[in-house]
Amino acid sequence: MTARARRLPVHKRLIKLAGRVTFWWLSRTASLLRPWSVRVFGNATGWLFFAASKRYRVVALRNLRAAFPVQSDREIDALAREVFRHFSREALQFFRLLSLGKEKIDAMVELVGKEHLDAALSKGKGCVVVTAHYGNFELLARKVVIQGYVANVIARDSDDPGITGITTRIRESGGYRVFDKDQPVIGAFRSLRNNEILGILPDQNESGGVFVDFFGRPAATATGPAVLSLRSGAPIVPAFCARVGDDAYSATVYPPIAFDPTGDEDKDVQELTALLTAAIEREVRRNPSQWLWLHDRWKLTSEAPNAAG
Repeated sequence: MTARARRLPVHKRLIKLAGRVTFWWLSRTASLLRPWSVRVFGNATGWLFFAASKRYRVVALRNLRAAFPVQSDREIDALAREVFRHFSREALQFFRLLSLGKEKIDAMVELVGKEHLDAALSKGKGCVVVTAHYGNFELLARKVVIQGYVANVIARDSDDPGITGITTRIRESGGYRVFDKDQPVIGAFRSLRNNEILGILPDQNESGGVFVDFFGRPAATATGPAVLSLRSGAPIVPAFCARVGDDAYSATVYPPIAFDPTGDEDKDVQELTALLTAAIEREVRRNPSQWLWLHDRWKLTSEAPNAAG
Protein backbone atom coordinates (compact mmCIF):
# COMPACT_ATOMS: atom_id res chain seq x y z
CA MET A 1 0.00 0.00 0.00
CA THR A 2 1.36 3.42 -0.93
CA ALA A 3 1.88 6.25 1.55
CA ARG A 4 -0.94 8.17 -0.13
CA ALA A 5 -3.34 5.24 0.30
CA ARG A 6 -2.40 4.93 3.98
CA ARG A 7 -3.32 8.57 4.50
CA LEU A 8 -6.85 8.09 3.15
CA PRO A 9 -9.63 7.85 5.77
CA VAL A 10 -10.91 4.33 6.37
CA HIS A 11 -14.30 4.99 4.73
CA LYS A 12 -12.63 6.28 1.56
CA ARG A 13 -10.37 3.26 1.41
CA LEU A 14 -13.42 1.03 1.76
CA ILE A 15 -15.18 2.92 -1.04
CA LYS A 16 -12.15 2.46 -3.32
CA LEU A 17 -12.01 -1.23 -2.46
CA ALA A 18 -15.73 -1.63 -3.19
CA GLY A 19 -15.26 0.12 -6.53
CA ARG A 20 -12.38 -2.14 -7.48
CA VAL A 21 -14.28 -5.29 -6.47
CA THR A 22 -17.34 -4.14 -8.44
CA PHE A 23 -15.23 -3.48 -11.53
CA TRP A 24 -13.55 -6.87 -11.22
CA TRP A 25 -16.86 -8.70 -10.70
CA LEU A 26 -18.55 -7.01 -13.65
CA SER A 27 -15.59 -7.73 -15.92
CA ARG A 28 -15.80 -11.42 -14.97
CA THR A 29 -19.57 -11.75 -15.36
CA ALA A 30 -19.96 -9.65 -18.54
CA SER A 31 -20.93 -12.68 -20.59
CA LEU A 32 -24.13 -13.01 -18.52
CA LEU A 33 -25.39 -9.57 -19.54
CA ARG A 34 -28.11 -9.36 -22.19
CA PRO A 35 -29.84 -6.32 -23.75
CA TRP A 36 -32.84 -6.73 -21.42
CA SER A 37 -30.64 -7.02 -18.33
CA VAL A 38 -28.63 -3.94 -19.32
CA ARG A 39 -31.91 -2.04 -19.66
CA VAL A 40 -33.57 -3.34 -16.48
CA PHE A 41 -30.58 -3.29 -14.15
CA GLY A 42 -29.21 -0.11 -15.69
CA ASN A 43 -32.49 1.73 -15.16
CA ALA A 44 -32.77 0.44 -11.59
CA THR A 45 -29.17 1.37 -10.78
CA GLY A 46 -29.65 4.79 -12.32
CA TRP A 47 -32.74 5.40 -10.20
CA LEU A 48 -30.84 4.41 -7.05
CA PHE A 49 -27.85 6.53 -8.06
CA PHE A 50 -30.09 9.57 -8.57
CA ALA A 51 -31.84 9.05 -5.23
CA ALA A 52 -28.75 8.26 -3.16
CA SER A 53 -26.10 10.60 -4.54
CA LYS A 54 -26.98 14.12 -3.47
CA ARG A 55 -23.65 15.45 -4.74
CA TYR A 56 -24.10 14.31 -8.36
CA ARG A 57 -27.85 14.93 -8.36
CA VAL A 58 -27.32 18.56 -7.34
CA VAL A 59 -24.63 19.07 -9.99
CA ALA A 60 -26.78 17.54 -12.74
CA LEU A 61 -29.87 19.55 -11.86
CA ARG A 62 -27.87 22.78 -11.62
CA ASN A 63 -26.19 22.19 -14.97
CA LEU A 64 -29.44 21.30 -16.73
CA ARG A 65 -31.30 24.33 -15.35
CA ALA A 66 -28.53 26.63 -16.57
CA ALA A 67 -28.33 24.99 -20.01
CA PHE A 68 -32.10 24.83 -20.58
CA PRO A 69 -33.56 27.84 -18.72
CA VAL A 70 -36.95 27.67 -20.46
CA GLN A 71 -37.63 24.12 -19.25
CA SER A 72 -39.88 23.66 -16.23
CA ASP A 73 -38.58 22.17 -12.98
CA ARG A 74 -40.57 19.01 -13.73
CA GLU A 75 -39.00 18.69 -17.18
CA ILE A 76 -35.52 19.28 -15.78
CA ASP A 77 -36.07 16.69 -13.06
CA ALA A 78 -37.27 14.11 -15.60
CA LEU A 79 -34.30 14.83 -17.87
CA ALA A 80 -31.87 14.48 -14.96
CA ARG A 81 -33.34 11.11 -14.00
CA GLU A 82 -32.93 9.88 -17.57
CA VAL A 83 -29.31 11.10 -17.56
CA PHE A 84 -28.60 8.88 -14.56
CA ARG A 85 -30.40 5.92 -16.13
CA HIS A 86 -28.51 6.37 -19.38
CA PHE A 87 -25.17 6.62 -17.58
CA SER A 88 -25.88 3.40 -15.66
CA ARG A 89 -27.05 1.49 -18.75
CA GLU A 90 -23.97 2.45 -20.74
CA ALA A 91 -21.69 1.59 -17.82
CA LEU A 92 -23.09 -1.95 -17.89
CA GLN A 93 -22.81 -2.00 -21.67
CA PHE A 94 -19.11 -1.16 -21.31
CA PHE A 95 -18.46 -4.37 -19.41
CA ARG A 96 -20.65 -6.34 -21.82
CA LEU A 97 -18.28 -5.38 -24.62
CA LEU A 98 -15.88 -8.06 -23.38
CA SER A 99 -18.32 -10.76 -24.46
CA LEU A 100 -19.38 -9.28 -27.80
CA GLY A 101 -17.73 -10.37 -31.03
CA LYS A 102 -16.91 -8.08 -33.95
CA GLU A 103 -19.94 -9.22 -35.94
CA LYS A 104 -22.32 -8.35 -33.11
CA ILE A 105 -20.82 -4.90 -32.54
CA ASP A 106 -20.78 -4.22 -36.28
CA ALA A 107 -24.51 -5.01 -36.41
CA MET A 108 -25.28 -2.92 -33.31
CA VAL A 109 -23.70 0.28 -34.60
CA GLU A 110 -24.60 2.03 -37.84
CA LEU A 111 -21.77 4.25 -39.08
CA VAL A 112 -22.79 7.38 -40.96
CA GLY A 113 -20.28 9.74 -42.56
CA LYS A 114 -17.39 7.31 -43.02
CA GLU A 115 -16.36 9.34 -46.05
CA HIS A 116 -15.33 12.19 -43.76
CA LEU A 117 -12.79 9.95 -42.02
CA ASP A 118 -11.46 8.84 -45.38
CA ALA A 119 -11.17 12.43 -46.60
CA ALA A 120 -9.31 13.48 -43.46
CA LEU A 121 -6.89 10.54 -43.64
CA SER A 122 -6.28 11.08 -47.35
CA LYS A 123 -4.05 14.03 -46.38
CA GLY A 124 -1.61 11.57 -44.80
CA LYS A 125 -1.30 13.44 -41.51
CA GLY A 126 -3.61 11.38 -39.36
CA CYS A 127 -6.93 12.46 -37.93
CA VAL A 128 -7.90 13.84 -34.52
CA VAL A 129 -11.39 12.54 -33.77
CA VAL A 130 -13.12 14.69 -31.18
CA THR A 131 -15.99 13.06 -29.32
CA ALA A 132 -17.59 13.35 -25.87
CA HIS A 133 -18.89 11.50 -22.83
CA TYR A 134 -22.08 11.08 -24.76
CA GLY A 135 -24.03 8.08 -26.02
CA ASN A 136 -21.49 5.26 -26.05
CA PHE A 137 -18.09 6.55 -27.09
CA GLU A 138 -16.49 3.15 -26.36
CA LEU A 139 -18.62 1.56 -29.10
CA LEU A 140 -17.57 4.32 -31.48
CA ALA A 141 -13.92 3.34 -31.09
CA ARG A 142 -14.69 -0.36 -31.63
CA LYS A 143 -16.81 0.33 -34.69
CA VAL A 144 -14.02 2.39 -36.25
CA VAL A 145 -11.53 -0.45 -35.71
CA ILE A 146 -13.95 -3.00 -37.17
CA GLN A 147 -14.22 -0.80 -40.25
CA GLY A 148 -10.49 -1.28 -40.79
CA TYR A 149 -8.98 1.89 -39.32
CA VAL A 150 -6.04 2.00 -36.93
CA ALA A 151 -7.26 3.87 -33.86
CA ASN A 152 -5.82 5.23 -30.63
CA VAL A 153 -7.45 7.10 -27.77
CA ILE A 154 -6.21 9.43 -25.06
CA ALA A 155 -7.88 8.58 -21.75
CA ARG A 156 -7.72 9.85 -18.19
CA ASP A 157 -6.60 7.22 -15.70
CA SER A 158 -8.71 6.44 -12.66
CA ASP A 159 -7.40 7.35 -9.20
CA ASP A 160 -7.35 3.60 -8.52
CA PRO A 161 -4.69 1.69 -10.51
CA GLY A 162 -6.74 -1.50 -10.21
CA ILE A 163 -9.74 0.11 -11.92
CA THR A 164 -7.48 1.70 -14.52
CA GLY A 165 -6.02 -1.70 -15.37
CA ILE A 166 -9.45 -3.29 -15.87
CA THR A 167 -10.71 -0.34 -17.91
CA THR A 168 -7.65 -0.33 -20.16
CA ARG A 169 -7.94 -4.10 -20.69
CA ILE A 170 -11.56 -3.75 -21.80
CA ARG A 171 -10.70 -0.89 -24.13
CA GLU A 172 -7.70 -2.57 -25.71
CA SER A 173 -9.75 -5.74 -26.25
CA GLY A 174 -11.53 -3.65 -28.90
CA GLY A 175 -8.33 -3.39 -30.94
CA TYR A 176 -7.36 0.19 -30.22
CA ARG A 177 -4.45 1.57 -28.22
CA VAL A 178 -4.87 3.71 -25.09
CA PHE A 179 -2.58 6.62 -24.24
CA ASP A 180 -2.57 8.00 -20.69
CA LYS A 181 -3.72 11.62 -20.68
CA ASP A 182 -1.07 12.62 -18.13
CA GLN A 183 1.87 11.04 -19.96
CA PRO A 184 4.05 12.68 -22.64
CA VAL A 185 2.33 13.03 -26.01
CA ILE A 186 5.08 11.41 -28.06
CA GLY A 187 2.89 8.38 -28.75
CA ALA A 188 -0.01 10.59 -29.83
CA PHE A 189 2.13 12.52 -32.32
CA ARG A 190 3.63 9.27 -33.59
CA SER A 191 0.19 7.84 -34.28
CA LEU A 192 -0.72 10.92 -36.32
CA ARG A 193 2.55 10.70 -38.27
CA ASN A 194 1.59 7.10 -39.08
CA ASN A 195 -1.71 8.43 -40.50
CA GLU A 196 -3.78 6.84 -37.74
CA ILE A 197 -6.87 8.02 -35.88
CA LEU A 198 -6.42 9.64 -32.47
CA GLY A 199 -9.60 9.94 -30.38
CA ILE A 200 -9.95 12.56 -27.65
CA LEU A 201 -12.84 13.54 -25.34
CA PRO A 202 -12.31 17.24 -24.46
CA ASP A 203 -15.72 17.80 -22.83
CA GLN A 204 -14.74 17.76 -19.16
CA ASN A 205 -13.47 20.52 -16.91
CA GLU A 206 -9.75 21.11 -17.47
CA SER A 207 -7.86 23.20 -14.93
CA GLY A 208 -5.03 23.88 -17.37
CA GLY A 209 -7.25 24.65 -20.33
CA VAL A 210 -8.69 27.75 -21.96
CA PHE A 211 -12.15 29.19 -21.39
CA VAL A 212 -14.58 28.86 -24.29
CA ASP A 213 -18.35 29.09 -24.52
CA PHE A 214 -20.33 25.93 -23.79
CA PHE A 215 -24.10 26.23 -23.42
CA GLY A 216 -23.79 29.96 -22.91
CA ARG A 217 -21.20 29.79 -20.12
CA PRO A 218 -17.40 29.90 -20.18
CA ALA A 219 -16.01 26.43 -19.54
CA ALA A 220 -12.37 25.49 -18.90
CA THR A 221 -11.53 23.23 -21.84
CA ALA A 222 -8.55 21.05 -22.72
CA THR A 223 -6.37 22.43 -25.51
CA GLY A 224 -4.86 19.07 -26.47
CA PRO A 225 -6.91 18.45 -29.64
CA ALA A 226 -6.19 21.93 -30.99
CA VAL A 227 -2.47 21.77 -30.17
CA LEU A 228 -2.09 18.30 -31.71
CA SER A 229 -3.93 19.39 -34.84
CA LEU A 230 -2.05 22.65 -35.30
CA ARG A 231 1.39 21.12 -34.74
CA SER A 232 0.82 17.98 -36.83
CA GLY A 233 -1.48 19.27 -39.56
CA ALA A 234 -4.02 16.55 -38.74
CA PRO A 235 -7.65 17.57 -39.37
CA ILE A 236 -10.10 17.55 -36.45
CA VAL A 237 -13.19 15.44 -37.15
CA PRO A 238 -16.15 15.43 -34.72
CA ALA A 239 -17.78 12.01 -34.28
CA PHE A 240 -20.42 10.77 -31.83
CA CYS A 241 -22.22 7.51 -31.10
CA ALA A 242 -25.80 7.90 -29.84
CA ARG A 243 -28.08 5.19 -28.52
CA VAL A 244 -31.18 4.85 -30.73
CA GLY A 245 -32.76 1.77 -29.13
CA ASP A 246 -32.05 -1.38 -27.15
CA ASP A 247 -28.69 -2.61 -28.40
CA ALA A 248 -28.84 -0.16 -31.31
CA TYR A 249 -26.58 2.85 -31.89
CA SER A 250 -25.94 5.39 -34.60
CA ALA A 251 -22.37 6.66 -34.98
CA THR A 252 -22.12 9.87 -36.97
CA VAL A 253 -18.89 11.30 -38.36
CA TYR A 254 -19.10 14.96 -39.33
CA PRO A 255 -16.95 16.87 -41.84
CA PRO A 256 -13.55 18.09 -40.57
CA ILE A 257 -13.67 21.40 -38.73
CA ALA A 258 -12.76 24.14 -41.19
CA PHE A 259 -10.02 26.35 -39.77
CA ASP A 260 -7.23 28.47 -41.26
CA PRO A 261 -4.38 29.03 -38.76
CA THR A 262 -3.10 32.58 -38.41
CA GLY A 263 0.33 31.62 -37.09
CA ASP A 264 -0.45 33.04 -33.65
CA GLU A 265 -0.57 29.74 -31.76
CA ASP A 266 -2.28 31.05 -28.62
CA LYS A 267 -5.03 32.67 -30.67
CA ASP A 268 -5.37 29.65 -32.96
CA VAL A 269 -5.62 27.24 -30.04
CA GLN A 270 -8.31 29.39 -28.43
CA GLU A 271 -10.39 29.69 -31.61
CA LEU A 272 -10.03 26.05 -32.68
CA THR A 273 -10.95 24.87 -29.17
CA ALA A 274 -14.05 27.07 -29.33
CA LEU A 275 -15.04 25.55 -32.69
CA LEU A 276 -14.70 21.93 -31.57
CA THR A 277 -16.55 22.71 -28.33
CA ALA A 278 -19.39 24.20 -30.36
CA ALA A 279 -19.53 20.95 -32.36
CA ILE A 280 -19.88 19.00 -29.11
CA GLU A 281 -22.65 21.32 -27.91
CA ARG A 282 -24.62 20.88 -31.14
CA GLU A 283 -24.51 17.12 -30.72
CA VAL A 284 -25.45 17.18 -27.03
CA ARG A 285 -28.47 19.34 -27.84
CA ARG A 286 -29.70 16.60 -30.19
CA ASN A 287 -29.87 14.07 -27.33
CA PRO A 288 -29.33 15.92 -24.04
CA SER A 289 -30.15 12.92 -21.86
CA GLN A 290 -27.12 11.09 -23.29
CA TRP A 291 -24.45 13.50 -22.06
CA LEU A 292 -22.73 13.34 -18.66
CA TRP A 293 -24.46 16.30 -16.96
CA LEU A 294 -23.49 15.01 -13.52
CA HIS A 295 -19.90 16.09 -14.22
CA ASP A 296 -19.11 19.57 -12.89
CA ARG A 297 -18.25 20.93 -16.34
CA TRP A 298 -18.30 24.59 -15.28
CA LYS A 299 -16.37 24.13 -12.03
CA LEU A 300 -13.91 26.93 -12.81
CA THR A 301 -16.34 29.31 -14.45
CA SER A 302 -15.79 31.98 -11.79
CA GLU A 303 -12.15 32.20 -12.89
CA ALA A 304 -13.05 32.93 -16.50
CA PRO A 305 -12.65 36.41 -17.96
CA ASN A 306 -15.95 38.31 -17.80
CA ALA A 307 -17.61 35.29 -16.16
CA ALA A 308 -19.76 37.53 -13.99
CA GLY A 309 -21.37 39.00 -17.08
